[in-house]
Amino acid sequence: MLSVSLLSLVLAAAPTSGWQKDYAVAYKQAKDDKKDLFIYFRNDDAYDEVFEDADVKERMKNFVCLRIPTDYVHKGENLLGHDAFEDMLGRAGIAVISLHDPDLPQYKEIVSAHPFVGSRYGWVPGYGANEMCTIPDLPAHATLTQRSMIYAIRVHPERPRSVYCDCHQAFLGHAERHSRRQASMRNQHHADIIAASAYMSREAGVGVGGASEVVAESWGRVVGGENVLEASFSCIDAWRHSSGHWGAVSRNHRFFGYDIARGDNGTWYATGIFAD
Repeated sequence: MLSVSLLSLVLAAAPTSGWQKDYAVAYKQAKDDKKDLFIYFRNDDAYDEVFEDADVKERMKNFVCLRIPTDYVHKGENLLGHDAFEDMLGRAGIAVISLHDPDLPQYKEIVSAHPFVGSRYGWVPGYGANEMCTIPDLPAHATLTQRSMIYAIRVHPERPRSVYCDCHQAFLGHAERHSRRQASMRNQHHADIIAASAYMSREAGVGVGGASEVVAESWGRVVGGENVLEASFSCIDAWRHSSGHWGAVSRNHRFFGYDIARGDNGTWYATGIFAD
């Protein structure tokens, strides 16, 4: 994922409340305040009312919020056209940039990308107040690919419970490594769960038992390509059609981690890892 740090400018501080209107000012404020930057790319008023919801407004207090049109130009370039925003598909929607912790590997990178487009999966909801509350509630220490998977599970109408336990970095790390391994091999397969359990126990500092893993691949190669969020929906949909996989995704656990990675064949490969 490309860093967006080069897009920032050092400008005077802006007001601390309400929607910002200038990308560079909002970026600097978020960086200075150690908050993530929540960007609403807007092309009409279709979603304005959602942001007036009391629960949504309450969550927005934890972010620096920027509302700009989809044709917003920064430093002579359409902001949505920048490579960092590729998963926005050039459309109106929501993007979040991680700026709250400079020690995170994804600092200054996009960690949420939600273009306002329909999904081919009928169970995927549109962007109402519940979904707009879900985005800021995603784990702040997770990456774009990890947060996309977690979002896709949280908005599933059956509300699988695996994403409401401890999203531990050791489990995110396993999901990231194994998703990338599958993508590099262009082959969906399971990791060595015994070795993985031992590693995660050491990283978590506690013994973990009953570790289980689910893997899936998207339909990108068949349907002509998917952005990270649609690929995540694709993999969750595949798990929903397998009782064994869905049982693991649906249950409460002590720890969990999810991630997804794209192979050079256009297919995305997902991993979910759990332990009690």
